[in-house]
Amino acid sequence: MKWNLCILLLGMLLGCKTSPASHPVSKDFEVGSSSVSIEPDNSLFSLTLAGYGYPGEGRFTLEWIARGEAPELGWMTGDGNRLYGIDLEGQIHVLEDPQKQSQWKSLESSVPVRYMTALQGKLYALDLENNWFSASLSNRRLNWKQVTSPIDHVVALTSSEDCLYVATSENELFEGHPSGSHIQWEKIGSAESVIGMAGYKSRIFALTSNQILWRRDAKERNILWTKIGYNNGCIYDIDLQQIAVSSDRLFAIGMDGRLYIAQHKTFNNLTARALAIRKGAETVVVVGVDLTGLDYAFVNEVKAEIFRRVKIPAHAVMINSSHTHFAPVSQNWLSWPEQNQRPDPLYMERIIKPNIVRAVSEAVRNLKPSLLFFGTGSTYIGGNRCLSGDEALYDPTVDVVKVEDTNHTVKEVLFLAGCHPVFRNDGVESFTINGNYPAIARQIVMERSGALNTLFLQGCGGDINPLYDDFNTMGSILAEDVLKILDRPMTPIDGEISYAMDSLLIPIKPWDPAAIRQFRDANSAYPGDLEADKNVRWANIMLKKYEDNTMPSYMPIYIQTFNIGNWKLIGLSREAVTQYGIEIRKLWPDQPVSVVGYTNDVCSYLPAASHVRAQTYEGYNSFFWYSQPDFFPENILDLVVSFIREHNR
Repeated sequence: MKWNLCILLLGMLLGCKTSPASHPVSKDFEVGSSSVSIEPDNSLFSLTLAGYGYPGEGRFTLEWIARGEAPELGWMTGDGNRLYGIDLEGQIHVLEDPQKQSQWKSLESSVPVRYMTALQGKLYALDLENNWFSASLSNRRLNWKQVTSPIDHVVALTSSEDCLYVATSENELFEGHPSGSHIQWEKIGSAESVIGMAGYKSRIFALTSNQILWRRDAKERNILWTKIGYNNGCIYDIDLQQIAVSSDRLFAIGMDGRLYIAQHKTFNNLTARALAIRKGAETVVVVGVDLTGLDYAFVNEVKAEIFRRVKIPAHAVMINSSHTHFAPVSQNWLSWPEQNQRPDPLYMERIIKPNIVRAVSEAVRNLKPSLLFFGTGSTYIGGNRCLSGDEALYDPTVDVVKVEDTNHTVKEVLFLAGCHPVFRNDGVESFTINGNYPAIARQIVMERSGALNTLFLQGCGGDINPLYDDFNTMGSILAEDVLKILDRPMTPIDGEISYAMDSLLIPIKPWDPAAIRQFRDANSAYPGDLEADKNVRWANIMLKKYEDNTMPSYMPIYIQTFNIGNWKLIGLSREAVTQYGIEIRKLWPDQPVSVVGYTNDVCSYLPAASHVRAQTYEGYNSFFWYSQPDFFPENILDLVVSFIREHNR
């Protein structure tokens, strides 16, 4: 006892943080972590931000940066690392490496041309009399050879992979297949009011006369274009006359005669972070991603790839979304305006999926003997946004897990709290990629604690909004509360690891088709109204389910449980409201229990009785936005808590 007291006093004198000697500390855990960026690269050009239905025009990440002059150029196209421009007299100019250079050089040409594009080592062009030509790429002079083509009324020309594409003044889109001195054309869709086009790999992009940018898959037939940008008067505040792609970047000529390059407006703080914990033969991994949410099917694809790489089963991987409303769309929202309905598949497949897998793989590879400690406290960063009086609950709980190496040096800190990462949806912030207050809190905790990595998990904050308008203030307050917990004695985590995934199936009674049609007809009377348009889309989705015989008979709630020694972590799917954390912790009053929502699947809200009775957004209208077939019953909280109690994982 005297030795313990001496050690404690010595630690205090040296300013060291020590854990109470009366609690045993397990040295049998191995812990590893990783942090991997999930920022979109600039070859994706522009993405829709998630989380808000307003403004109806969309929130896009695209901003334009001036790169120099574009001397009286009326058309532009790209090839490799070059940009080609055509002036009003049909003369061709070239800009080598436009990301670095700004000086255009004239290129000799045997024929004045109006439109031009590059395809597989050749240039194809129309002259001022609408004759078609081709020429080999050259650094000095272009000697054109005429080719035959039956297409007329061309207003825009581009190429993608092995085909040519034109838009016509008849609002038609054609795909062209060059063969020798002839081009064969096939109509593949519509292209209304196009004034410029650009091709990049498997996609084509269009600029229309109303200053909207569009994207579509090049080879698809008769599909709609996807909106990717417009002059929002903020980060994209110029009118354009032409677009082109060079060096994997999107360029534009402005109406002001200047050359611009596109990039994402971002704080560069979106990450996927993984914490792997192993004891004996069992390993679990907690993943926090800076996204608004993920669909269950996509999460299962990610987990299948994780199992293929590191042999950790799906039920041992918990993926939690921070729910920032300033990350690109990452799940299906089919009732939303068209630009929000589906994520960009390239962003999901090239960035999100591989980098979550990479974060988990690196965390497993970084496993080292470690000590785990749990602490809990309070943080007052939010308030109930929809209820009043005694029903306006707020759970201020902030839980913290500290990971130390065997020399008691802090390695990682995991913390969780429940509050929406939402702020003013206006100005520059509205169009800027941002991990929001969780990213700020992570960075401060890492810097102040000396941790090598920090993870944030979103708790049960479905009905909780921030108390402060500034996300930096929110992050700072949360970080200070986490640091206070780290400065206090914390409970050692000790014991075995186990995990489970359960599904609670809630029976539903969808509206009958007649009621859905009546609802649709009533809302169809208000075209252009964001709420009414959403209701019409929801009704059409439900009627299609009836038509296809795919209307579900239940709505699942996924409940994942990790027992990491004496610490229990429970992850709920959907946007769980604050009361879930309060009630579930009561089931185990004598041990550390943490509860998070937004886990593995974010396909609706998970309300409590008060929300259902009052038909708040969380209990009623949000289900239309989420394209759900029904609403949860008033006793949904009791059903979830009883299910967890009975299974006693």
